[in-house]
Amino acid sequence: MRRTVLQALLALVALMGGPALGDAPARQVFLVQDSGWMEPFLTAGGSQFRPLVEALVDAARVQGGEVAIASFDQDGQVPGRTSPRILYDGPYEATRVRAAITAIDLPRKAGSSAYADADFNGALLGAIRTGLRRRDGVIWMVTNNKNAPGNSAEVERNTAAFYAALRDSAAISRIVAYPVRMPLKGRNFSEGGFVVYGIGYGAGGGRALAAAVGSPGLKALFSHPPVSLKPVLASGLTLRFDRLDTGGLQAALENGVLVVRGADAAAGTALRLTAHLHNGLYPQRVAGARLDLRWSEVGAEAGLARAAVSPAEIADLAPQAESGPLAVVLSLPPIPRPNGLAGLLSDRRDVDGTLTLRLADLRLALEPAFLERVRPIFGSGLFAGDQMTGQLGDANAVEGRLPGLFRDYRGVSEAAVSLPVRIEVAFSPWPLVVASAGALMLVGGAGLGAAAANRAKSHTVMLGAFPKRATLRPYRAQVFRAPDGSRWQVRAGLWGPARATRVQEPGPGA
Repeated sequence: MRRTVLQALLALVALMGGPALGDAPARQVFLVQDSGWMEPFLTAGGSQFRPLVEALVDAARVQGGEVAIASFDQDGQVPGRTSPRILYDGPYEATRVRAAITAIDLPRKAGSSAYADADFNGALLGAIRTGLRRRDGVIWMVTNNKNAPGNSAEVERNTAAFYAALRDSAAISRIVAYPVRMPLKGRNFSEGGFVVYGIGYGAGGGRALAAAVGSPGLKALFSHPPVSLKPVLASGLTLRFDRLDTGGLQAALENGVLVVRGADAAAGTALRLTAHLHNGLYPQRVAGARLDLRWSEVGAEAGLARAAVSPAEIADLAPQAESGPLAVVLSLPPIPRPNGLAGLLSDRRDVDGTLTLRLADLRLALEPAFLERVRPIFGSGLFAGDQMTGQLGDANAVEGRLPGLFRDYRGVSEAAVSLPVRIEVAFSPWPLVVASAGALMLVGGAGLGAAAANRAKSHTVMLGAFPKRATLRPYRAQVFRAPDGSRWQVRAGLWGPARATRVQEPGPGA
């Protein structure tokens, strides 16, 4: 029930806010937990916690964008202040950001010496309402993932429902995490590290978070890639093709499209490429998967080509690593020339389609080196059922202590990598040459006929018993008078002698 209510609240806040105005940079809120379990980071001598948060704000900021710095605990526990508590809100200014982060303290409960507890649910909703002003943006939550063990069952259930809603709510479009090892000992507690969560609220917030994750600033700040928690495959799997330039065929990647040139339409084409699968995920490795390559074509002749890949399986592909060579064959049968004059004038045809590599029976597993690195960071779970089993050094036990979002990869059983392809197939020029030659002959013959029809020639024609020499143009009649006074109409053709026909004289009464 609580999970459903929280999802409804997130959706309601999204509807009340709507998309960000214009093209203004998305706002960013930096939430720092200030409850009791954060004591070593905030009080230990030589702690680099505050400098790291300051560097995080600097690395993630966007030119012209606004930031809000806030701390959070549990609203209502600390007299005179709310949670989250906004310490600075406005354009990025290094001195003001530093002052706000320096002001983060460890508040105590009303009438008690005990430190305040943490309410992640209230912190997130408060950050959306106040920090993001109910608009798309990014929330950076810095926490050690711990609740006080004395919290009520109501608080524990609320926290578990909050993280479950984070996973399922459409309003939260993207979540990443940076586990940070920082072993410190305070007066009361010792901690091994904390986690920086990046939460993209709304579609615009998801895009802004993706841009921040890929920025040089965050890549330089953290020594390891972020863990993509939602969606799990956001970092993705990609295909890289080696360049082909053999047998008259050329293939190269142009603006994300594999363009193949030199294919023969009449003979068909068997395009052979070497591909490599890149695992952009972290910290998941591809433990195993079956590979299937398919071709889908745009247009009426869909399915014209056939694709195959070898080997048909892949295993043990580490995070951020590239597979061994994959042999890809794309077979294109002969392509008929289009009908009509347009087809006759065509010298090539572009075949557009998509190569899709499907990974079926996909099994992902967390990299052992990652589990070893985060082992000191994660203590008690934030989720119902996240209990430690076995020995601490056992990989399964360490993974069991991770928040549930870190284990959502177990629900991924398939993936697909697609690449648009354009094949430029050339038609033989001979039909066009023959047709052009025939057309030229017809035009030439017509021209010669027209010239002959207009050329005058000398003819000797008999006007009765009298010969007459005359210059005549074909098919144009002329009238001549013979020495005896008779009149004759003379007509010549293109070939042969001219012919004379006597013109009857009108009678006396006519």
